[in-house]
Formats: sequence, C-alpha cells, structure tokens
Amino acid sequence: MNQQLRRIAKTIAQQTVGRIPPPASRLTGRLACDGGTPVRNTRFRPWAKYHSSNLGPWLTEVGPRFRKIFLSGQEGTPQVQAKEFAQRWAEYCGCRYGLLVSHGTDALRIALAAVLDHDGLDYGGEVIIPNFSFVASANAALDRRFGVALVDVDPETLLLDPKRVEEAIIPGRTRAVMPVHLFGQPADMTSFQVVAQKHGLKIVEDAAQAQGSEWETGRVGSLGDAAAFSFQAFKNLCCGEGGALTTNDQNIFERAHMMHDVGRPLTDAERWRHVTLGWNCRATEYQAALLSYRFGRFEAEQERRRQNFITLRELLKDTTCVKPLAIQRGVRRHGMHMFPMRYFPENCGDLSFKDFLIAAQAEGTPIYQAYNATISAQPATQKLMSKHPDFIRLLPTPVSDRAVNGVGYIPHEIFLGTEEDMADIAAALTKVQRHYGAGIKGKETRAEQAA
Repeated sequence: MNQQLRRIAKTIAQQTVGRIPPPASRLTGRLACDGGTPVRNTRFRPWAKYHSSNLGPWLTEVGPRFRKIFLSGQEGTPQVQAKEFAQRWAEYCGCRYGLLVSHGTDALRIALAAVLDHDGLDYGGEVIIPNFSFVASANAALDRRFGVALVDVDPETLLLDPKRVEEAIIPGRTRAVMPVHLFGQPADMTSFQVVAQKHGLKIVEDAAQAQGSEWETGRVGSLGDAAAFSFQAFKNLCCGEGGALTTNDQNIFERAHMMHDVGRPLTDAERWRHVTLGWNCRATEYQAALLSYRFGRFEAEQERRRQNFITLRELLKDTTCVKPLAIQRGVRRHGMHMFPMRYFPENCGDLSFKDFLIAAQAEGTPIYQAYNATISAQPATQKLMSKHPDFIRLLPTPVSDRAVNGVGYIPHEIFLGTEEDMADIAAALTKVQRHYGAGIKGKETRAEQAA
C-alpha cells in the first residue's frame, strides 16, 4: 500500500512540477556536472518511454490475447499466429514470403545459409560485411562456417561503402555481401545491386535496425535475395526477443523454413521426418501475439518519430560540437532507430568524448556512445583471428576505427515525445558547447530560441 501511495505521489509531483516553466539560467548558467541547474530535470520531466502506457493495452488487448493462447495450450506449433504475422510483415516489406523466428541473429544466419544453400559443415566461402556494426553481423556468418571480410564504411553515413566492397571481392571466394542498414538508414542498395550483379554475388540485408525503412528502389527487406530483421527489446517494433526473414524467392523461403523447423519439409511437415539439417528456431505464439498488437501502432509511432527526428536535426544546425550523420539521397524513409551524431572535440575545447557525454548527460540529455569497438577489435574476434585466420580477413578500415571513438546517439523511444523534448536536447548540447568550446558565441541559437 505504501509503495502504491509513493507511486501516486511521484506521478502527481511529476505532473505538477513538470508544468512549471524551468528557469532561464538552466540554459546559460553553470553546467550541471559542476553543480549548476540542468537543462532538464528528468526526475520531474522524464523522457518518453516505449513502455510507459502498457497498462491500458494489457487490460484491453494484450492480456486477453495471451490468456487465449495460454488456455488453448497452443503456445508453439502449429504456429497459426506466427505464420499470420510473418505473412503480414512480408507484405509490409514488399515481399512474398516471411518467416518469424526466435531471434534476429537466427534470421540472419538462416538467411545466409538458405540464400547460399549451405549446410555449414564445411567452409562456405566469404561474406563481406562492415567492420562498424553490431557483432551479430559477423557471428551469424561465422556460425554457418562462412568466412567474413571486414571492410570500411562511408565517412559521411557510416554505412557499408560500395567502393570498399568491390575492392575486397576475391573471385571464387567471395559469395555474398551483407549491407547493414545501420541506425535505421538504408545502405546504398542501388550500388550494391550493381556490384552483386557484376560479380555474381548474393545480397543478404542485415535490417535488424531498419524496420519500415525505404530506399529509392523499394522498402528494406525486399532489396536483396533475403533480409533479416530483429524484434529484440530495443527495436522500434519489439517483443522482447524475436526476428524475421523476408524474401521473394520461393526456394530460399522453403530452405529457410526447413532450417528453422529442424529440417522438416514445408509441404509435408511430419513430426519425425527431417529432410535437411535444421534447428529449432521457431517463435512462440506469445511473441507473435505481441508483435501483431504492436504492429497495429507501428506506423503512427514511426510518423511521430519522423517529425521529431526532423525537428532535432533542424535545431542542431547551429551546433558544431556534434553533427547528425548525413542521410543519403536515395533514402526515401529513414527507420529512425537511433539519432546518430558525430562528436567534434575541436569545437568543444578538445574535451574528450567520454567527458562530453558525462557533461551532456548531467544536463538530462539521453545521449550514449554507439559501438565502442569495431568488430575486428572485439576480444572474441581477436581470438578467432588468431585461432582461425582463414575465416576472418581484415581490410584497412580507418573510418570505422575513428567512428568508435566519437559517435553518440539518442534512442528511438525519445522521439515518441514532443517538440519541447527535442528543444531540451538541443539546448543541453548547446550549453555544453558554450561552456567548453567556440563557434556559437555572441548569438542565440535555434536550440536556445526553441527552449
């Protein structure tokens, strides 16, 4: 009872204090890390959260769906809801076939194995991937005994660079390219399609962070031979854990389906008949039910993120200590999984990136460091390169090497908030720069005007 009363009191305090205009001194006074007033007191003005309004949907939508599954006893196979959601997701992506699996990494390794028709029992050739990415991009390939060639990314977008890819191709050894749609931005799929056609390569999209993104030639998920998505808890559309594979190729889909269902054939799913090597990567009906509900809200949430995404980019135009990553001309729709920014210490008194983050976070800014190591610099990769040098080929990646020391991001859930939230973020970053750096002295910035 006491805990409930405390929660009620906290909510009332947040609603009351949150309406009081914050003091102007928060924008230009001492930094919060030095004892000053923060731009935003998150205790009373918390940031938007993806799960902040879960109670209502649980009572009216999700709870009844889970109860129905629980009482029916059909929590897994025959996967009626899983198949239904997978087909809806495939159609959303512009594909004929979709497969819901237990994790995004499962989707990626099955996509590679199905596209290249490889059972993983011997060396399967090489897959080119970016060195600046989440480690699962490499792990999925290595798990199926594909070698990986780690190449550099574009300096403006930090996405896989088509020029570096073509330089890395070894005829007879290179079999596929894995463009990673990092932070929600589609990679240059027009160029990759040209490269793949020229050299006879397959394309497997790592679309884990790019739900709903669109390139000039179509929606992400339909731009290669197959694609892999993640529905892990941090993603824009999530169910705790989960993943999906999409493709327009029936043979690839059938191979993928068998692999995810312990080798059972798609059209003759006898329980004890296994026609190929496979694993149990089936998703539960609970995952499917949650995704089906949240998918109904997905487009509206993405539109809100888009509006705030654009607002923050505009507010940061006068700020020189951080700059949002460039968006390619071929992008028709950004997935807005993260708002990535590059840090320029020379415009902030040569303050280290770590100390810059500390100062910005003290002002209430939800900014965090992106990947703090390239894939090749991860301890696990270092061990594998020493133990199995034939499986990992590292090309020069100076852009990736620099990026791990100066790229921060704002999470996607923050963009479910308001324009005022975006103004506070921009104002906090501006305040830190005014304290340490140069380049905006003597004028009121757009961020300060908005705040």
